[in-house]
Parts: sequence; C-alpha cells; structure tokens
Amino acid sequence: MIILFLVILFQKGNYMTASKRNLSFDIARAIAIYLVIIGHSMTGLWDTWQSNFIFAANLPIFFIISGYFYHSKRIKDVVQTGVNTLLIPFFIVTLLYITLRTALGEIAQHVHYLNFQTLIPLIYGNGATGQSPFGFELRSHAGAVWFLPTMFLANIIFHWLMKSNKEIIRFMIVIILFGLGYSLAQVAYFPWSLQAALEVPIYYLFGYWLAKLIKHHSQKTIFANPYILLVSLICWMLSATSGSYELNRGLADNMFIAVLGGFGSAIVLLGIAFFIEKHWHQIAKGLSYVGQYSLVLLCVHSLDIGLLDTEAMNFLASQAWFSDYSLFAYLGLMLLRILYTTCFTWILLKIKFIYNLLVDRNFPLQKA
Repeated sequence: MIILFLVILFQKGNYMTASKRNLSFDIARAIAIYLVIIGHSMTGLWDTWQSNFIFAANLPIFFIISGYFYHSKRIKDVVQTGVNTLLIPFFIVTLLYITLRTALGEIAQHVHYLNFQTLIPLIYGNGATGQSPFGFELRSHAGAVWFLPTMFLANIIFHWLMKSNKEIIRFMIVIILFGLGYSLAQVAYFPWSLQAALEVPIYYLFGYWLAKLIKHHSQKTIFANPYILLVSLICWMLSATSGSYELNRGLADNMFIAVLGGFGSAIVLLGIAFFIEKHWHQIAKGLSYVGQYSLVLLCVHSLDIGLLDTEAMNFLASQAWFSDYSLFAYLGLMLLRILYTTCFTWILLKIKFIYNLLVDRNFPLQKA
C-alpha cells in the first residue's frame, strides 16, 4: 500500500493523460512489469512452482495487449516505430550497462570486464546465457531488455501475417511460425531471440481475437465473469505446475500448457485490472501511470538486476538468518525493488532530456 500511495503521489498532474487511455490495460501492464521484477528477485526459488507461476504471466500479456490494440499499418511504419520505441531504448540501456559494469569492475573489483564476450549482448540481444548457432558460447547477456528487439521482430511478423484477410490463413501461419520458432529453440539461442519472436504471434492473435470478442460484448462480460476467470486461473496454475517457461529462449517443459497458461494469466491479470479500475479509483490512477511507462521501468530494472543482483544475492546468502527466513528476505527484496524502481523511474521522467530519450521518441527516423 505504501508503494501504491507513492505511485499515486507521483502521478499528480498526469491524470488527464492517463484518463485518455484504457486504464484496465495500463493497470494490467503495471501488474505485469511488477511481476517481471518479482520474478527476477526469486533467484533462490527458481524451478519451483512459485517462480513458474510468475514467469508464466509476466511477459505474454504484453504481446496479447499489443494484439488487442492492433490496427493495420504499413510495414515501413511498423519498422520506423519499432526503431524509435524499442531498438533505441535497447541500445541505450545495453550500452549504459556495459559502460557502468566496466567502470565498476575496474574501480571497485579491479577486474577487466570489457571484452568480446561482454560486448556480444549489445548486438546479439540475448536475455540469457546459452549456445549460439554460430559456434560460440553466449556467456553474458543483455538482461531484461532482451524483450525489446524481440518485440521489434514480433511486431513486424504479426503485421505481415495480418495482411491476409482470411482468418484461417492467419491462424495457419501463426501455427507454422510457432512450430518453426520452437524447432529453432531446440537448436540454439538466435540473435534478438528470433525463436521467441516466431512463437509470440500466437499471443498477438489471441489478443486480436479478444478485442473482436469484447467489441461484440463488453469488457465486463469477459473480465468480470467468474467462470471465465476461474478457467483462466486453472490454465495459469496448470502451466506453473507443468514446469518452467523460458519465453526468452522459446522453451518450456510443456509448451502447449505453457501457452494456455499465457492466455489464462493474461485474462486473470486483465480481470484484476478491471476490478481495480471499477472499485479502487485512486490506486487505478497510480497503477495506470506505472503501466503507461512500463517500458521505462523495464529499462531501469534491467540495469538494476545487471549491476546489483549478484551482490544482493551474495549478501542474503552470507547472513546467518537467511536460511530460516529466506521467504521473508525474498519478499523484502521484491518490495524494495518495486519501490526504488518505481521511484527512480519517476525521477528520471522528470528530467526532460531523459523523458525525450526514452518516452517522447521521434528519432532517428522522423515521423511523417
């Protein structure tokens, strides 16, 4: 509640901007980005159903929301927008991380961090270590911002397949692309998580169908229906108990159930967001602000986990009380990260240069 109160305070003067947007979807984005932060703070709980539960939900909803708000564009415009809004922030954050990590290594740890391996993620955009298809190991990664170039590719792919006017053709293309992506994921980790970019159009298409369904009914019919929410929650839980889902790699222990979990978790999060919008108005305004700038929070969080995560985990592991109170320690770390990521993002957005750099982007490709 303290965090939400701070967010509401930070949002002063932005109510009019937020009110012009769909609050439920911005709130859902806020919940999802906080789930990203929570998931990355569960290092010692990875491969448990709890972490699987979080990772099943924290990213699919972003693709589903993009599909929900799809409208036809020229591929040229999709590329232009993607360069400005996704690739530029990716390169800025990755280059900044490498610079800061090198400086910290030289000054504090007296180690030479900068080398070929540490520069690879700047171009490769991988979100985890692994084997590349080009014969070299990916021993470092770009952090949470791997999502940005992947979404850039996925946006282009989805807009391309939507050029077909026949729904069955779209569906068949999505299934073929999904199969191709999953097959590539078994082989290696491709640049910009290409294997994942080929899989996620299935979420875009789900979002697009969801928008068509709501157009003929209402958000309340879907997001406030207890039976739909219960079935969606069951799908989410089944995904969590069926094994892990590494979307950045395009791999899952049970891919079919993992995708169902992605669909289900998105409906549940949107249901929660719809409830908050209708009943908790002040909290809704605060969370909608967070959701509106969720990409900036992702960038800040990516720097956080890259620079501080190892030190934070080592500190916790070195404490005598940690083994007895590890759950409380992890919860504390999650809340702390949510708090300072939100606060730091708000501070950054008050700086005009940073705001123009990360939010009001119209470069290097100018809008017509």
